[in-house]
Amino acid sequence: MKVNYGVHFVFVTEATTQKRGVWIVTLNEGNFDPKKYETLVRMRDGRTVLLRPIRPEDEPLWLEMFQNFSEESVRYRFFHIIKDTPHEMRARYCDVDYDREIGIVAELEEEGRRKILGVVRLIIEADGKNGEIAFIVADPWQGLGLGSKMVDHMIEICKDRGLETIYALTLPNNYGAIRLLKKRGFTIQYINDEAKATLNLKDKEQK
Repeated sequence: MKVNYGVHFVFVTEATTQKRGVWIVTLNEGNFDPKKYETLVRMRDGRTVLLRPIRPEDEPLWLEMFQNFSEESVRYRFFHIIKDTPHEMRARYCDVDYDREIGIVAELEEEGRRKILGVVRLIIEADGKNGEIAFIVADPWQGLGLGSKMVDHMIEICKDRGLETIYALTLPNNYGAIRLLKKRGFTIQYINDEAKATLNLKDKEQK
């Protein structure tokens, strides 16, 4: 049975950044070195996937990935069904300011054709110490251990960036994602219609 690893990711607008204390994204790579956060991982079926920072030119691949989401995956990711992703939305996710946000894609290349299988993202809050992560694996590649590899990689990136606490939001019935996060030391709180998973990275380093 495939496990859905979609986790809610807030589409950040100026209003939500002011409300939640998140940096306003300026969509700028700056002096960021993308090679620093590249790594190869192996899925359970033996295929090798490249985890790397997302790029603006990934927009067509991002759209293809989105088209491989089931309605359930979309609901877990956005908390409601989204039928269309306009260019502005796709650009928002593919062109980011890496000082304040990090997006990592799982890229598979077969027979000269590249595909994005999933994405894990981080938004760093204004204090520079806390951040929200989100991840999703497209339905055809769920159940292959890719979600775990992506989250593990992002946790290491968060440590490298000096974050102290990270959290993720999802629906309470997204049991696969909640189980994955629990295995990595996240504590789960159920607040209204959301599940909030929190990881103290300072405690994790001390253990």
